[in-house]
Amino acid sequence: MTSTDIIIGSLPHKSQAERARMRANAERLADKGTPTQKADAKRMLEALNALILSERQKLNDLLSTLTMPLRVIEAFRHLPPTKTEEKIILALLDNPGSTSTDLSRACGWKGQIWHTHFGTMCKKREDDLWPADPAVARDGNFYSGILADLDPTENRFTMKPDVTAAFAELGLVARVGGAA
Repeated sequence: MTSTDIIIGSLPHKSQAERARMRANAERLADKGTPTQKADAKRMLEALNALILSERQKLNDLLSTLTMPLRVIEAFRHLPPTKTEEKIILALLDNPGSTSTDLSRACGWKGQIWHTHFGTMCKKREDDLWPADPAVARDGNFYSGILADLDPTENRFTMKPDVTAAFAELGLVARVGGAA
C-alpha cells in the first residue's frame, strides 16, 4: 500500500478544509509534479470527486425521506448560513409581506439586492431542498420561491410557514418589534 493509498483511505475522516487543502495540493502536483506525482495527484482528485458524489448521494437519500421543515433544517446544517444569509432570512421573518426594496432597506441596502441574495442562498441549497419552479416574469428558475412565497400582484414576499418553523429550530426567529 502506497502513501497515496493511505491518504485516500483517510479522506472520509478529513474536514472540508483539510479536503480543500488536499485538493489544492493535488491540483498543483497534477500540473507541475513529477510523472509519479502527477499520477498520484490524478488518483487523489478522482478519489476526492468520488467521495463528494458518494456523500451527496447519501445526503440526498436521507433528505428525500424528510418533510419540508426537516429538509430545510438539514440543508442549513449541511451548509450553514453566512452572516449575510442570516441577515436576509431575518429581514423576511421580521417583515413578512414586504417588497424586495423594503427587505433590502431592512438589511441596510438600496434597491432590490435582497432578492438577489435570497435567490442565491436558495440556489446554493437547491440540491438539498427541492427544485425551483420556473420564473413567471423571465427565463430561468425562481430560486427565491424555494423558501418564500411571492404575491405576484404586489410583489410581496413571505416565508413559507414550514420554512419559518424550520428556521425557528435553527435559532432564526422573527425579532419582537421587527427589524432592528
